Amino acid sequence: MKAVLFDLFGTLVDNMTNAEVEQFRHDVADTLTVEREEFKRGWSATFPQRAAGNWSTAEMIAAAADLCSAKYSPAGLECAVAIRRDFMRRWLTPRHDAVSTLRELKQKGFRIGLLSNCSSEVPELWPSLEFAPLIEFPLFSCREGLRKPMPEFFFRALERLEVTPPDCLYVADGDSGELAASKALGMPAMMIRNGDDEFRIDSEEWDGPRIERLSELLQHESLQSCL
Repeated sequence: MKAVLFDLFGTLVDNMTNAEVEQFRHDVADTLTVEREEFKRGWSATFPQRAAGNWSTAEMIAAAADLCSAKYSPAGLECAVAIRRDFMRRWLTPRHDAVSTLRELKQKGFRIGLLSNCSSEVPELWPSLEFAPLIEFPLFSCREGLRKPMPEFFFRALERLEVTPPDCLYVADGDSGELAASKALGMPAMMIRNGDDEFRIDSEEWDGPRIERLSELLQHESLQSCL
């Protein structure tokens, strides 16, 4: 094993709860003065474009709001953008053991990458995150024009890390078919889960290795023989 490729949401940062995500949608809909359920459907429907297209925050909110029956105001959109950015800043708080685990893996000589389905706020905020300097190759779907579980997205990360699939461990919470996609490519995969009330786009079943805390990676047999 020469490298570790991490997912971001639910892995290096805790996922928001379903209630927190629902409250975010409600706050944005109320600010835009559009119907809450209509905005929720519009927000979900535009996820593929938000994740694989480099839209601004205003563009992604407007795209969802345009699918609602009521019209939104420019002032409402400006407030909604501020709500979204604040929400993302809070979401991108590192897990308590994320920085220490990444630092130890790096000190042991592992190459470290990131593969994230995300919208444009993440690469914009990335330089301010505490663990950003520890990750050599962060790949964001909105910048790469690819998203998980597309094999091309994984292969691009492997190419940047200069490793083959068997030499790279993929660690993720299991959203959007990412663990199954990794395994199908010959890349060992490990699930991290520490809660059932976490928001996910499309949670997958997984019967392979799993951990509850990132620091457990340092003791796991798949990496222990390499440490």
